[in-house]
Amino acid sequence: MYLAGNVGTFAEQMILHENYVVKFPDEIPFDKAALLGCGAITGVGVVLNVADVKHGSTVAVIGCSGVGLNTIYGAHPASASRIIAIDVADDKLELARSFGATDVVNSREVDPVEAVRELTGEGVDVAYEVIGLEPTLRQALDMTRRGGMCYAVGVAKPGTKLPVDITGGMVLGIKGLRGTYMGSSNIKRDIAFYADLYLQGRLKLDELVAQTISLEEINEGYAAMAGIVGRSVITF
Repeated sequence: MYLAGNVGTFAEQMILHENYVVKFPDEIPFDKAALLGCGAITGVGVVLNVADVKHGSTVAVIGCSGVGLNTIYGAHPASASRIIAIDVADDKLELARSFGATDVVNSREVDPVEAVRELTGEGVDVAYEVIGLEPTLRQALDMTRRGGMCYAVGVAKPGTKLPVDITGGMVLGIKGLRGTYMGSSNIKRDIAFYADLYLQGRLKLDELVAQTISLEEINEGYAAMAGIVGRSVITF
C-alpha cells in the first residue's frame, strides 16, 4: 500500500521508498518507536531545530496532546524559564506538568491571552500553536510579546485563513509568525537521535501511552479519542 503522505491507514503492510525507512535500535520496542514519528520529531524538533529558545525564554504551548506534550518537554533542554501549557482539559494539563510545564491555563475557564500576560507581564518570547485552528493560532499570536515569535505547528484544515493586523500586530509589534512542518526534522538523523535520548531516559515515550489496543478495537480507539490523555498505540 502506498498512500499520500506515506500514511498506511493502519494497514499491516505498506510500500515505501527507501528514503522514508529509518533503522532504530533493537532495544526500543515497536510500540514505543511508533511514537517517535510525528509526536517526538515534530514536538521536540520545533524547539530544537526551528525556534530560537534561548536560556531564560518564556514559552507558551497551546494544545497538550502528543505533539504539544513533546513541545513542552523539548523546551527544557533549551532552558526555558517558564513553560505555560494551555488546553481545555484539566487531565491533559496535569500530564503537561509532568512533562515540564511550569504553569497551566485552562482556556475553557479563562481568557488564555490575558492569563499568559498576567503570568509573564508582557507575553511570551515564543508561542506554539499545536492544534491547527484559526482561533487558537490567533491567541498564540496575541500572547506573543513585542519582538517575539509565534509558530504554527498544528495542521489546519486546508483553506483555513488567518486575518492579521499587519501594521499594529506585526510591524509595530515586531512579531514573527512562522509555519513549521514535522519540526523541520531530518529523519535519518533525528530518529536515531531521539531514540538514543529515550534509551538514556531523556525522552518520555512510555508516559505518552494512554492505552494499547488491537487493530480489531480500532473503532473503540477512535471513540475514546475525545477524552483520552496521551496517545493510543495499535498493535498488530
